[in-house]
Amino acid sequence: MAVVLVIAGALMLAGFPGPTPEPSGAVVPSPGETGSAEPTAASESPTLPASPTPSPPPSRAPQDYLLMTRAQLLALPTTGPAWEELVGFAGADFGPPNLRDQDARHDVNTLAAALVFARTGDPLYGDRARDAIMAAIGTEKEGATNSILALGRQLGAYVLAADFIKLSGADDARFRTWLGEIRTTNLGGHGRWTSLVGTHEDSANNWGAFAGASRIAASLYLGDTADVAQAAQVLRGFLGDRSAWDKFQPVEGSASWACDPDKYVPVNPPCTRGGIDIDGAIVRDIDRGGNLKWPPGRDGVAYTLEALQGLSLQAELLTVNGYGDAWHWSDDAIRRAADLVTRSGEAGGRTWNRSEVSYYLPWLLNARYGLDLPTRPAGQGRIFGYTDWLYGG
Repeated sequence: MAVVLVIAGALMLAGFPGPTPEPSGAVVPSPGETGSAEPTAASESPTLPASPTPSPPPSRAPQDYLLMTRAQLLALPTTGPAWEELVGFAGADFGPPNLRDQDARHDVNTLAAALVFARTGDPLYGDRARDAIMAAIGTEKEGATNSILALGRQLGAYVLAADFIKLSGADDARFRTWLGEIRTTNLGGHGRWTSLVGTHEDSANNWGAFAGASRIAASLYLGDTADVAQAAQVLRGFLGDRSAWDKFQPVEGSASWACDPDKYVPVNPPCTRGGIDIDGAIVRDIDRGGNLKWPPGRDGVAYTLEALQGLSLQAELLTVNGYGDAWHWSDDAIRRAADLVTRSGEAGGRTWNRSEVSYYLPWLLNARYGLDLPTRPAGQGRIFGYTDWLYGG
């Protein structure tokens, strides 16, 4: 049954081009469903230093953005392939918005239009972005299948777009009212994860990663510093600091991938199990490829790349907005998770740039960690994109 459901989830992505589509996340195994083998003993793993407690930042200048200052944006080029691709997405047919569709691209097209407007001041793109943002409001639906995954994968892009066009007046008032409510609205559609904030604070996989990115973007936009500080604590816990947050869904059937199932953290600290280096494994996502083995199962790396999208945007937003250098929390946990993807490829397993929805990740990771991950034109992924233009300079 589990195999049939995974295949069905993959077929849902058939409408998107790319060499190998990413997993839709349409079916999340029930506790224990993955069926990991009885774990072997782990080698002694070092204790990571506690990440610093974030402090609310000073107010941003009105002209600056959640992702960067106005000066940084204006320094970005308006020529070259990355810019041309961005403009192409900004001018494309967005199609209808649908916050019930976990694979929609309307949100990242809206972000493209907002970026082009912010860089050029061309009102055509500002109007396109504004109309798209306002059209998205209310397209969520209680009880829709995987409603929170769909919301988490899209909401943050609309928030960033609203910030880049400096949405104002009655439109901004309506948007803010909706944002304040949608963060905690119970949309159902899943047996465990039914609200954005609740999912962020419980899900130790890609669902929680995307929910956290959208939550942080929304709360930053609203100026809700208390909620951003709380979300930062959850990210600290996800990356390995149990003293900050340890209330995630238990490891359960994914235990074979955990360094220490009794002191489980979503991203492994440095350790080995059965002679396998599992440093940086996002335990409940890597396990989607099956029991502990090397290289990891195909789906395990694919879901890891999904989680890295949400985690990376969380880290970027928190760092830019003064909540500490989240990129380096828990001994560079996000980099260590990225290193696992690289090691998988070196062992003949799945690795970078095998699906277009994660092409944007290497650009951002290279910029933040000084890495040399292989790149392709970034395009658009879940919740974010265009990182060759934003960070490739």
